[in-house]
Amino acid sequence: MKKITYRNLCYFLFSCIAIAMMMLSACENDETNPPLINEIRNYEASPNDTAVQTVRAGQWVVLLGKNLSDVSQITFNGVPATINYALFTDQSMVIQIPSIPFQSVTNDQRNIVMAVSSGGTSIFEIKITGAPLITHVRNYEASPNDTLLNSVAPGQHINLIGFNLEGATSINFQGVDADLSSVVYTDSSTIVIVPDDFSGGDASLANRITYTTTVGNQVLFIPIFDPAVLEYYKDPLWVSLTGGIGNEKIWTVDFNAQGVSQKFAGPLWFSTDRLRWDFECVPGDGDCWNWAPDWQSWMPAPKDYGTMTFRIKGVPVLPTVTVNQKGLDAAKNGIFSGSYFLDTDEKTITFTDVTPLNMGWDNVDWSKAYIITLTEDGMQLGFKHKGKPELELYNYIPK
Repeated sequence: MKKITYRNLCYFLFSCIAIAMMMLSACENDETNPPLINEIRNYEASPNDTAVQTVRAGQWVVLLGKNLSDVSQITFNGVPATINYALFTDQSMVIQIPSIPFQSVTNDQRNIVMAVSSGGTSIFEIKITGAPLITHVRNYEASPNDTLLNSVAPGQHINLIGFNLEGATSINFQGVDADLSSVVYTDSSTIVIVPDDFSGGDASLANRITYTTTVGNQVLFIPIFDPAVLEYYKDPLWVSLTGGIGNEKIWTVDFNAQGVSQKFAGPLWFSTDRLRWDFECVPGDGDCWNWAPDWQSWMPAPKDYGTMTFRIKGVPVLPTVTVNQKGLDAAKNGIFSGSYFLDTDEKTITFTDVTPLNMGWDNVDWSKAYIITLTEDGMQLGFKHKGKPELELYNYIPK
């Protein structure tokens, strides 16, 4: 009786061990290995089914590798792709690359293909591109002058910042192509010179930059400064006043602390309020008179009265003026900035938010000056007297 029981027990233990080994073997056979991508090819008929080093949004490609039959998801830059399950094997799969919001892709996701299955995940690195995307425009200068731009001007050196910009086939500014031979590409940027001649432009494309690559194109709306306005600023009067576009010129009253005037007889002259450009008078009653005295003791005293700087600079190009007023009461001294406009037809200068450089008499209208003369080395501005039909003429020279 004892021998039978022992024999049965041994048989039972042997059976358990055998079953356990079979189960372990079955588990090992059922274990799924992680997917592996070895190569990406064009999804085209031979001989165009070549291996690729760059893929783009919307493109159909073939992934080659191992253990792909269990893949549940493929992502490009973190975005799930479309899988063609009708063309799916353990060694290959056909997928379409998704549309990708490149501006929101994190650095660790960029140019990464990820395959996900029950056996794990794997990644494959390849350049992933799409249609060009310009996010902003900078002035191409060293910091701190590499400022963001809200408009551009002919001939300006700019830096287009964004994604998928490398290898442009055309960079067009309101119908005029930029010279691509001078373009420099960096990581996510394009350094380009705006064409300086828009005579062949298309009015329907005004204020548009059209950026084209082999993948697609983008149209960026940004004010492009009117070349006609730039031509206006090239007028000799603008050049005499400011030194020309992109420059500035500093003027001072022709009168120093020693009471000396260098170009004119004195710092202040007087005339009828009808006096205009080149000492001609507009029609009206009375004589066309003017008086050009030396400095008189009843005039403001000899002092350093400061400077007045006229400029046409920046993008967009804007006329601005800075007055560094000295020699007056403390409340009137200081550095003041505003804008101005030179009317080349009427020969006037209109001042906004700033009082022109003066010697302290406050009995004229400072908002508008009549240009009596303006040359490279001298300027005479007439300001209307508030109480009588006269002009006070301030004589200025470049500093």
